[in-house]
Parts: sequence; structure tokens; C-alpha cells
Amino acid sequence: MQPGPYDDFGQQAKTNARILNAAARLFYRKGIRAVSVDEVAAEASVTKVTVYKHYRAKDELLAKCLHALDERFFGWFAGEVESRAADPYDRLLAVFDVLDVWFRRRDFRGCAFINAAVELADATHPAHEAVMAHKTRCRRYFRALADEAGIEDPDAISDQWMLLTEGATITALVEGDRDAARRARAGASAILRGLRAPA
Repeated sequence: MQPGPYDDFGQQAKTNARILNAAARLFYRKGIRAVSVDEVAAEASVTKVTVYKHYRAKDELLAKCLHALDERFFGWFAGEVESRAADPYDRLLAVFDVLDVWFRRRDFRGCAFINAAVELADATHPAHEAVMAHKTRCRRYFRALADEAGIEDPDAISDQWMLLTEGATITALVEGDRDAARRARAGASAILRGLRAPA
């Protein structure tokens, strides 16, 4: 299976990287509340004391994981989009082709950031900033694609792409609908055709 958006943050032997990799895998696979620091330590092959030497609390570890996942996700996502289309206009639709590949992976468990937001309803939680930073980054990326494509109102496209991509992601997870990205792509294509239609 090809590397995915939430695979390990490199193969460094450093203890901190092992802890982050282990925590990210467990949080994504099992959920945040279901994972203990003891379990993270065991997965990373370190002691619980070692985990606490790097992170004062589980909440701090989670926040760091999400910031790291944001970097990992965009390295993967933007690279995949750009490899599928050279034209900025086509890249707007390639977004959904990349989601389609992701949704069909055996290890797909939805968006780590949406999952975190659902589990951690408290906006003052240390991880909330990481969740919001990811959403802002997605919105800016879609806006940049629309701007490069010469679309008159790139902010509107960014808003619509956020709704389509997040809706498709939730549908794929909750309903097990692996075709959700393809349907979202059809909707996005209709939006773009409307923009190109003669006045």
C-alpha cells in the first residue's frame, strides 16, 4: 500500500519521533479518549516516564501530534493533487480524486482533525488550536488553487470546497460510502461549469 496522509513522520530513531508516531497511530485508529499514555509508551517501546519527559500531559502530546499530522497531511495531499493535474483549474477537481484514493485505503478512519473536534468539544482544549490551524490551511489551499485558476471569487470556491470535502469525508466514514469523493467531485464540476457558462 502506498504511503498515506497520516503515515509515520519519517523513520527517525529519535525517541520523540517514536512517541509521536505511536501516539498518532493510536489516536487515529482507536480514538483519543480510548488511548492511554501507558498504551502510547508501549507502542513506542519507551517507558511512561519517558513520554512524560517529552510531554507534560496527554493533551500536550495530542496537540503536538495534530500539528505534526497537519504538516504530514499537506505534504502528501498537495503533492498528490499536483501530480494529477498541471492546470490550476484541473487541480480543483483533482482534490476529489485524491480524496477518492484516500477513502479507499484499508486504514481510512476519517479526518483526524474532524475526529478530534468531535471528541474534544471544549474550544479551550490545547488541541483545538491545531484543529483550527488545519482548517485554515485547507481553506487557504483551496483559495490559492481557485486564485491560480483565475476564478473571480476564490473565497466562495474555498468555502464550497471546504463543505464538499468535509461532507464527503464524514459521509465516507460514517456511512462507509467509498464513492463519496466521486459524488462530491460531480458537484464541484457542476460549480465550475456554471462559472464557465456564458452569461
